[in-house]
Amino acid sequence: MRQKRIIFLLVLICAIFFVNIYINSFRGTTGTRYDPTESVPLLLLGGFRGIAVDFLWARAIARHEEKKYYELLAINNLISKLQPNFPAVWIFQSWNMAYNIAHEWDAPQNKWKWIHTGLNFAKKGAVKNPNSGDLFFELGYMYLHLFDQRFFKYAAYYRAQLKQEDKEDNYEASLYWLRKSLLNAPKFHNVSAIERTVCHVLRYASMAAEREGNFDKALEYTEFAINEWNNYRTKHPEDNITNVSEFVSTLERKREFLESLLKIDK
Repeated sequence: MRQKRIIFLLVLICAIFFVNIYINSFRGTTGTRYDPTESVPLLLLGGFRGIAVDFLWARAIARHEEKKYYELLAINNLISKLQPNFPAVWIFQSWNMAYNIAHEWDAPQNKWKWIHTGLNFAKKGAVKNPNSGDLFFELGYMYLHLFDQRFFKYAAYYRAQLKQEDKEDNYEASLYWLRKSLLNAPKFHNVSAIERTVCHVLRYASMAAEREGNFDKALEYTEFAINEWNNYRTKHPEDNITNVSEFVSTLERKREFLESLLKIDK
């Protein structure tokens, strides 16, 4: 029994040693380098890995409270390597970066850096968990909500940066992940709610395209939104809360307006 305790302590010390090496190497480092965390999971088998994860979570909370965000990022990467097939890890850490840490900064460039890091972290999790409908939904929702000008002052800047850096449109990305979520049977999110979110994404995409002067694209999104709402009404006749008729009526008026604009341009 005593021998087992000694072995346990040695393994835990080794784990902490490797964690500290990685975090120290992360400070002030830029560019590409070898990631020693790739080999750490091999050292933490069975119950020892669970102890190491608990230690890392406690340290992550402490680093967040201390606002040592780069060290926190290193710890997040370690946790994700030790629990790669646990979607909640990826969801929590990506939200923490994209929302909580991004909120701590004032400059839009710094906010965007952490939002972008959070989105990419979640996408890495999606690769590790190719059947997680819940993780896919969270990604889809983040691509919608984080770029909503009603809630985020610099949302237009984020949208422009995403297009520039990733060559992505946030609404197209949102639709991609939401539809992928529907195909992978989410456990904790209501399917009808996800379908409604798809309808709303199309409407917001139409509004964004109109603001940007892309009336053809705005009309296309509007027509897609009308079709999605009509399909939703057919599939969920029991939904007496969502006023689908009002949404469709508003979108049909929008379609007429956009068609008239396009006729004038021609």
